[in-house]
This record gives sequence, C-alpha cells and structure tokens, in this order.
Amino acid sequence: MTDLHRWRSSLRDAGDVGASAADDTERFRERYAISGAAALLAAETAALGSDYQANGYTTVAQADELGRVLELGPGQVLVDVGAGCGWPGLYLADQHGCAVISVDPVVEGCFVARRRALTDGLAERAWTLRGNAIALPLRSGSVDVVVQSDLLC
Repeated sequence: MTDLHRWRSSLRDAGDVGASAADDTERFRERYAISGAAALLAAETAALGSDYQANGYTTVAQADELGRVLELGPGQVLVDVGAGCGWPGLYLADQHGCAVISVDPVVEGCFVARRRALTDGLAERAWTLRGNAIALPLRSGSVDVVVQSDLLC
C-alpha cells in the first residue's frame, strides 16, 4: 500500500473538529499571517536553526534527536499534532524519509505547512489536516508515530 493510500485510509469522518474554547485561534491566525516576514525568519534561524515559520521553541538539534530516538524512516507515517506551520514534522519527514500528517486547528497554519511541503518536494508524503489533539481526525492504529512539540492542551 502506498503512503498516499495509507493516509487516505487513516482518515475518519471527524466532522468539524475546530478549536476548543481554550484555544486562542485568532492570535494564531494573526501569527501565521506574518510568520514569513524576513525579520521573524531571521530570528527563528538564529534561535532555532530552522526557517519553517515556527511558533514554538524546538531547535534543530532537538528535532534531530527526536528523529533518532523514534528511529523514523521510509514507510512510516508520523503525525505532528499542533503542527502549526509544519515544524518539526515536515523537517523530520524530509530528513528521515517518512510520511507526515500535520494536524492543527487553525486553517492558516495548515495552509503554511502545505506550502512548505510543496516547496520542499514532500507533496507525495505530506498532508495537512485541520483538527486538534482532543479529536484527531485519524483512525486508531493507522499511523506509526505521534509527536507534539510546544503544544499545550
């Protein structure tokens, strides 16, 4: 089964899995809208070593360690919960050859993550889904690894 078919078979009908009342979606919408600004990318590169328009604090070294510990590789499907703009899930997919499903409740974050997946040549093994950690829009047992970084739920 190809990664694409595996992803499609992992989806379930989750209905509207929008953000909970505790989430500050408007703040994240605004953050994602400006996250590609040159000054913000320069600060992210200096602080984290990445340029994924991240809104968290995971460094490249920490993401690399995560990939090693999880023994990620081709044929695996990784889910990044609270992915925002796709960091570090897209990076892990790029570095380790696994597929990634980036899940975020804010549609603007999903759009940014999808654009980055296309830019990085990951279109065949990267999906973005609107959802949250409470009601992941995936069937139980359909993925290999679930990660989250800098996510409070």
